Amino acid sequence: MPLVLYDSLTRAARPFVPRDPRRVTVYACGPTVYSHVHIGNWSMFVVADVLVRWLRESGYPVTYVQNITDVEDKIIRDARAEGVDRATFTARWEARYLAGLEALGARAAIDHLPRATEHVDGMARMIQALLDGGHAYLAEDGSIYYRVASFEGYGRLAGVRPESLKAGASGRVRADEYEKDAVADFALWKAWVPEDGDVYWEPAFRVGGARRVVKGRPGWHIECSVMSSALLGEQIDVHLGGEDLLFPHHQNEIAQSEAAFGKAPFVGYWLHHKHLLVDGGKMSKSKKNFYTLEDLTARFGPSIVAGFRYLVASSHYRQSLNFTFEALEGAQATGRNLREAYERLGRVAGDAAPSAAADEAAARFAAAMDDDLQGAQALGALHTHLGACNRALRDGTLAPADAAAARALLERADRVLGLFLGAEGRGLTAEQRALVAARAAARARRDWSEADRLRDRLAEQGVAVKDTPEGQVVSFL
Repeated sequence: MPLVLYDSLTRAARPFVPRDPRRVTVYACGPTVYSHVHIGNWSMFVVADVLVRWLRESGYPVTYVQNITDVEDKIIRDARAEGVDRATFTARWEARYLAGLEALGARAAIDHLPRATEHVDGMARMIQALLDGGHAYLAEDGSIYYRVASFEGYGRLAGVRPESLKAGASGRVRADEYEKDAVADFALWKAWVPEDGDVYWEPAFRVGGARRVVKGRPGWHIECSVMSSALLGEQIDVHLGGEDLLFPHHQNEIAQSEAAFGKAPFVGYWLHHKHLLVDGGKMSKSKKNFYTLEDLTARFGPSIVAGFRYLVASSHYRQSLNFTFEALEGAQATGRNLREAYERLGRVAGDAAPSAAADEAAARFAAAMDDDLQGAQALGALHTHLGACNRALRDGTLAPADAAAARALLERADRVLGLFLGAEGRGLTAEQRALVAARAAARARRDWSEADRLRDRLAEQGVAVKDTPEGQVVSFL
């Protein structure tokens, strides 16, 4: 069965056919680094990670790009409120985001993490191409807008008609902030205002045959088009994001990219992650149900991050996941059971080569993943087979080769879904990996007190270290 993905643009599940099987290109809209990332966004980043892992597991050579937006209205506002420069402000939040990716086991799959400010020259070039093609215009205040009326089919991605749009709906600007020709037109380049302080660039544009230096900064939508094309090419295979980005952000990406490059479609498959619910309702700060990874670890300890990842991986990205603390703790317990099963199977398997006992379960696992990433069904196949193995283990009838087969299936599920099995370093932060290595060195020199101290430090962070004749075995508490 070939991999099938649901494409938001065509509103159909279609067999995955990359433009070039030798280089599959995947882009995911990353965070705007001005505050903590909430668990709704984290769930989308886990889904993107699972997709890339499955593509690679299926034999596709993938180049995966996720951007970081480090210039935007809220960044400028909050940096100014703190009295720090933009770069200092965003560096702090970017570091926290990268630490979250590490903790979730979602960092290693990403090939490129471009920052928007690194691609401003490319943005200016794309804007110039849109000006030259009649798709953009310079407004009286110095802002440059995309002319939506110039792009046939605008709104198709979300089923929106341009004439139905209200003022201010097309971008992150107030309706009365800039002079536009039409309410649907969106900012490609925002004219500098005093509130921007020292956050500006001064590219020169050709407008009506004249050279104009336009002091300002890029609009939000142009960033992803430029970063994706710079690293993946002018047409990409898969683009992911939350459903809140479907319109206007992703629709604007289509309009500006296809108009600038003269190639369609810009994206082969649009994948949109449904909103995460909390206790059955929308997450919001006013309802006091707005959670970050930091909130979860403060309440449950660092190992809860593995539980959150399991919770997301066991749901489907096109259905709203209802997050509750009970479901989170249940997912954490299930993940812990899988890790314990992995160790038990290893003891039984010894050096035995895997039998064919898990082949049927492995086929069902793969079929579920190929069916638009049905993680719950894939895990169902895994749990059913492990249940049979546990019964055989209790009866004393589990053959080493069959235990090895079940263990191999678990390892495949771990590679794809990120189950945080016992392999050293998997899912650990850089600091935790250093502590594990330091403890191994302490034991090698027979410094038992130091080894115990480091073990306790790791335990405080939710990491368990067991000593075996083969060395340290690392897992999550």
